[in-house]
Amino acid sequence: MIRLSDLDPTDRVGQLLWIGFEGTTPGADLERLVRGVRPGGLILFGRNIVSAPQVRALNDALFRMLKVPPFLALDQEGGRVNRLRPILGATPSPLALATLPQPRRAVERHAIATALALKSLGFNVNFAPVLDLSGPDPDNGIGDRAFGTDPLRVAELAARFLRVHLRAGVIPIGKHFPGLGAARADTHRTLPVIRAGRDHLWRRDLLPYRRLRRQLPGVMVGHAYYPQLQGRRPAPASLARPVVEGLLRRRIGYRGLVLTDDLEMGAVDAAMDGGDRALAALLAGSDGLMFCRDVDRILQAQAGLLRAL
Repeated sequence: MIRLSDLDPTDRVGQLLWIGFEGTTPGADLERLVRGVRPGGLILFGRNIVSAPQVRALNDALFRMLKVPPFLALDQEGGRVNRLRPILGATPSPLALATLPQPRRAVERHAIATALALKSLGFNVNFAPVLDLSGPDPDNGIGDRAFGTDPLRVAELAARFLRVHLRAGVIPIGKHFPGLGAARADTHRTLPVIRAGRDHLWRRDLLPYRRLRRQLPGVMVGHAYYPQLQGRRPAPASLARPVVEGLLRRRIGYRGLVLTDDLEMGAVDAAMDGGDRALAALLAGSDGLMFCRDVDRILQAQAGLLRAL
């Protein structure tokens, strides 16, 4: 067992960082980055995935590089977000599953197949299910990634997805708090403004989080701006203490792990370097700070957090 007293400042800061990387093999550059940053989590994308043996070997190598056993994660929602396409082929979207004649059974079967595949490949975290309320609308970046627009149905189907993953030993992460369904832009590119009132958000977008707050091991906070929650100064919810600490932690009473969405996305102020972004997200109340690709920003985040520590 590793105790807190065994960790030096670099280890402690590293536990806050979840990082992505280039490449499909554990080469010298990747090992230097991982051993230097000592991240709490590592995230694989389609660019890192070729075949089942290759992914398993990569995950095993990443695990061996770190003193503290890491979270090994990816987004395996199904449909458009299918990082394991080279291995599993095409998979149904959440919305497609939700519209089948027996949606509960369909979601459970899909979740079983997904969780067992992830476990066999060495992953222990899945950034799913999507808890946003959305129909097949591509403008918000969600569309058919969601189970639909009915918050009760979304909560019910997501609960089945969660239970299956947890039984298989894979940690599911609900996303994107407090909800991107009403966005009219994609957070990968820009900062959407969602003007819904507090009561509307509470009754609809936040209902799945309220219902599942004791079942969700982790929640990912999105990057949209909610004037009714944050005030007049535009900023991503992921960097806003009233949203993360005030709404998620205090009002909803959530006690699990809180992660940011990728802090390299276009919705986050480009003038902020990695250190500023990491510290702002930490002060807002997040436990995991995600940088999915840029080595310079990852190293800036590490340096900024070390200075703050």
